[in-house]
Amino acid sequence: MKLPLDCEVDYFSNFLTKEEAIALYDVLINTYRLHESQLTILAGGQLIETDSFKFLFTTQELLDNNSHPESIHGKNYVWSGIMKDLKNKVEDFTGRSFDLAMCLFYPDGNFFAPYHNDQQTSGEDTLLPSISLGEVREFCFKSEIDDTVYSMELEDGSLLLMGKYCQSHYVHSLPKDPKYKKGRINITFREASFQ
Repeated sequence: MKLPLDCEVDYFSNFLTKEEAIALYDVLINTYRLHESQLTILAGGQLIETDSFKFLFTTQELLDNNSHPESIHGKNYVWSGIMKDLKNKVEDFTGRSFDLAMCLFYPDGNFFAPYHNDQQTSGEDTLLPSISLGEVREFCFKSEIDDTVYSMELEDGSLLLMGKYCQSHYVHSLPKDPKYKKGRINITFREASFQ
């Protein structure tokens, strides 16, 4: 479904089956322990625990080169199993290749992402596939031109494809809202040059 925005953005509510979404959420929580992967950074000579729960899936080559340090991106894992299957499915669907997937965990509605743009590693041709798992959450696009807001809900197992002009014409956000009581996982696929 194309969204009514001045950019290339598509939404697929049932990209994953219910069974696929449940299995993926289960593996990321119970095998990889995403909910325990709170990022700690060194700032001003002190270790600071952030409110970000994240890690990356990556290629062996990028891992060997330490191209995405754990101090910034969280622990790095090499593609395997159900995550490699998901990578193949996203690449087959989009016709593009992705080296990385950033996995973020939001324990409940008190955890959020403020308005921001994502890095355009291929300029305006950057494509960012984003999978949602778990709790349905509101997601917003805000125009950089007139501050108009478009709001939608991202469903469990859905795919949001942000393409041409999404990052230059809009900022986006996962708003804070305490009404959401359950955890949500976001998996965003990236190119190797992502920093």
